[in-house]
Amino acid sequence: MAVRPPNQIRQLVLLVLLLLASPAAAAEGVNLAWNHCLGEGTGVQNVTFACNTNVGSHVMTGSFLLGVNMADIIGLEIVVDLASASARLPSWWTFQYSGSCRMMSLTANFVPDPSDAVCVDWALGQAVGGFAFLDCASAAACGSRGPNAARIKVGDAVPQEASQNLTAGTEYFAFNLSINNAKTVGAGSCECCQTPVCIVLNSIDVVGKGNIGSRKLTTPTGPGSNFIAWQGGGVPVVGAAVGCPAATPTRHSTWGAVKALYR
Repeated sequence: MAVRPPNQIRQLVLLVLLLLASPAAAAEGVNLAWNHCLGEGTGVQNVTFACNTNVGSHVMTGSFLLGVNMADIIGLEIVVDLASASARLPSWWTFQYSGSCRMMSLTANFVPDPSDAVCVDWALGQAVGGFAFLDCASAAACGSRGPNAARIKVGDAVPQEASQNLTAGTEYFAFNLSINNAKTVGAGSCECCQTPVCIVLNSIDVVGKGNIGSRKLTTPTGPGSNFIAWQGGGVPVVGAAVGCPAATPTRHSTWGAVKALYR
């Protein structure tokens, strides 16, 4: 039997150790899915809606995994970005700010679906919070993203005395954003529900007491895991960037070319 030289043995051991370590390192990041936490396997990446009713709603669920254990966590700061495949953001997608067509149609909550068994509520039912919807045509907080883009900032927290210790490799439920179908049809309806929209969970900042031990997560846990699409996502144009990875989930290489859409 051939004996490997010592240097080849060392290289082989290092390779094995690297392969064993890779899954844990790659797991850290953020997830976004429609209807359920991504890890449940019951959520979907795209929603196709006939835009023929004012009844019902659609729920975006965000979650995250840490690559390291973290102690004394008291809150999450979350950024969700969206861009439509149109020159301007459709009025159907305008929420909360003055002049919005669907002023009360976007809500946030921090209560996981009771049927989700895999994701763990990071706050154990104690989180409270809120959100802000920013029209990027006029909001400097979005950067130079343009009139077909918007940003949703979400924050939730627990009391200092209820700080949580979070474990690496566990998928934690972070938030739900619910969009209802009000003013889709009939008198006073809002335009362009059918327009494709691409949505990305840009970041989750996991905040410790006094900002000690905070960790900002900006990458997906797997290819395409931080994207969802509405009506297929289309091909939004934001500045020099074009495309929607959520509309082409099998072409993971496109993420590198279009990530500037959401930064």
